[in-house]
Amino acid sequence: MLEQTTEMDRRKELGRFLRAMRERVEPSRHGIRTGTRRASGLLREEVALLAGISATWYTWLEQGREANPSAQVLNALANVLDLVPVEHQHLFKLAKPEWRPEATPLEGPSPDPRIVGLLATLSPNPAYALNRAWDFIAWNDEAADLFGGFDQEDPARRNLLARFFLDPAWRGLFADWEVVARSAIAQFRAATVEYASAADIRAVLDPLKALSPDFARQWAEMRVEEAPIWSKRMVGPSGEIVVYDYFMLTPVGVGKEITLSLYRKRG
Repeated sequence: MLEQTTEMDRRKELGRFLRAMRERVEPSRHGIRTGTRRASGLLREEVALLAGISATWYTWLEQGREANPSAQVLNALANVLDLVPVEHQHLFKLAKPEWRPEATPLEGPSPDPRIVGLLATLSPNPAYALNRAWDFIAWNDEAADLFGGFDQEDPARRNLLARFFLDPAWRGLFADWEVVARSAIAQFRAATVEYASAADIRAVLDPLKALSPDFARQWAEMRVEEAPIWSKRMVGPSGEIVVYDYFMLTPVGVGKEITLSLYRKRG
């Protein structure tokens, strides 16, 4: 029963993703005149025609019905929907479950001591470690000071996404909160597609959808992104803007589902 539920969830997620991508494509990109059309983006029939597949079969894909699209069909859809590389990869992961690696157990409450030691050596740069569900599992003192401390027993403070959407202090901490939070959602979706139905992932997503209208709205956009190397503007104690270069790293040899986030202050 669990396998059937996971398979159904995957197909529904694929359908939602296809629809979201279809609705953002300007018909004029494919030479289609829309006139007074009210619907945004391409119609299902137009996607099917442009991809060279049956409109009925494509409709089944969006409806989450059982199907087995070939790589050729997926590539054609990616072209029609104008997917960027990370979105193209996401489409394949959703549509071809046999290519997905088996989900590994969630990292336990005690992180690898090498990770703890590494975070300490990164001082004075704030740094923390996340597990695959983006729960904070370790951090250095500078990160605790910058981000207002961490609490693994508090559901609203132990997870990065929860901090963005349930912790008012974090809305004030990031000068560009909307941009950073939206990007975090897109990265999380891309990073967890292989085990989106796992209990630890659902334990993050389900409460956030119920408690945060902002999160529910942005999650429904179906965006996916790779982790960028970029700068984040943080609001200091006196209201001053402090710029940090941000890096997300994956250590080798300690579990591929752990990531390190490093903030390096400019100037």
